[in-house]
Amino acid sequence: MVTTAMGVILDPTEEQKRFLDDLMARYCAAVRWAFNRLLEGWKTQDVRLAVQGKFGLNSRQANDAVHDAQDTISSQRELVKLSHANAAKRVQFTQARLDKAKSSAKRARLQRRLEKEQRKLAKWQQHVDAGTIPTVIFGTKELFIQRCKGSISREQWRDARSNRYASRGDKEKGGNLNTRIVVINGQTYLEIAADAVRKEKTVRYNRIAVPIYIAHKPSKKTGRVNGINYRQLVLNHLQTGNAYQVEILRRHGRYYVHITIEEETPATYNARGGVLGVDTNPDGLGISRADYLGQFRESVWLPQGEWTYARSNRRANLVGEAAALVVEMAGTFKCALSVEDLEFKDDKSVSAKFNRMSHGFVWSAFLEAVGRRAARKGVPLVKAKPPFSSIIGILKYQQQYGLSNHEAAGYVLARRGLRIADERVPKPLVARFIKKTDGFRCLNNWKQWGAIKKAAVAAIKEITGKEVKSLVSWQHHRKNVLKAGENP
Repeated sequence: MVTTAMGVILDPTEEQKRFLDDLMARYCAAVRWAFNRLLEGWKTQDVRLAVQGKFGLNSRQANDAVHDAQDTISSQRELVKLSHANAAKRVQFTQARLDKAKSSAKRARLQRRLEKEQRKLAKWQQHVDAGTIPTVIFGTKELFIQRCKGSISREQWRDARSNRYASRGDKEKGGNLNTRIVVINGQTYLEIAADAVRKEKTVRYNRIAVPIYIAHKPSKKTGRVNGINYRQLVLNHLQTGNAYQVEILRRHGRYYVHITIEEETPATYNARGGVLGVDTNPDGLGISRADYLGQFRESVWLPQGEWTYARSNRRANLVGEAAALVVEMAGTFKCALSVEDLEFKDDKSVSAKFNRMSHGFVWSAFLEAVGRRAARKGVPLVKAKPPFSSIIGILKYQQQYGLSNHEAAGYVLARRGLRIADERVPKPLVARFIKKTDGFRCLNNWKQWGAIKKAAVAAIKEITGKEVKSLVSWQHHRKNVLKAGENP
């Protein structure tokens, strides 16, 4: 598992600052120059040799700069493919809405949106056909616009374009040849290759050593480290001699260090206690446990009201605490974790209200935090398909076990974590909503539940006389709906 530890250079001298600034300026300029030459069709080896002589970098630094430029180009090519696919789906989605729209005002609004999305699709189609990528602005587009308006000075713009240096690792050279992390008398230092010194046929480099602090939180009372001891993780990794990457970033006059290592994780234990299913929602977690046979054992609702409005740092802390608690629960019961296997795509034309809500999206952050925490603790993790988990939970298990709708969805996810793929539709629901049972049995399981949901929503609408789009009120109207089926 790849882990990045954060750090900072402690009180660098003026000479060290000048060295770091010069190294960053040459490295960033090399990346930009290599990026343009690669787009022009230069061979990679020719670019490396030219970068080494043009910007005064050693061979490894030049290779790192060219590799950085190659990564930028490849990521932009992938972004073009993704954006083109999303734009095509947006056009299809809006066209389908336009075909169903009845009022003239709504049709006009959707027509304007469709024309806008078609223009975006045409733009991405041009890149796909020509094999090109959009213009890349080193230093961010936002600052470029500010510079064009004269809102920032030339020095500020140059500073934003020359504030980074990266050095890849090499296991054969003891971890990282150009940028080493060493410990002297208990203090951690970063040794960076500087001027070359030639001795006969060999070349050595003088090194600039700067003290660094790697993030960890020792308690002032007990001395124990709260959370993850990233410093110790890095020091343990140094003992193995494996490769690690170092990146130096200048922000607001300070020099931050990012150290990326391959973290060793323990083997997962045997999940004898069953599976813990987690249904993730903006306002909390529905958690249910099923034993190894898939039978319900217990459930809990963990409210997380602050997820929807807290500041980003506060939200990240809450997400991390919730992930730690869920993994700890799984470890206590010696069971596996089953979470939703979600794909986050921007391929729907949605309202401004939905965009505001989804801006603080916590699903991806929570699932990533759970995955990393589970790997560190050796907890088996299963990613279950989420479709119809809430529908099945509400219609089949909510009444049976007295659960909330989110806890019921968590139970369905737990059963799917046990590879129980098909959930049989209860006979009372089939008898109430399905007239031709032979054709119903020929459908796959998800289509069966889709038909049941559609019929249940229509039945609630018929009883209440109100527009109904979901099964949130199913438990309130359940008895009346089923009784209406008994008295034709």
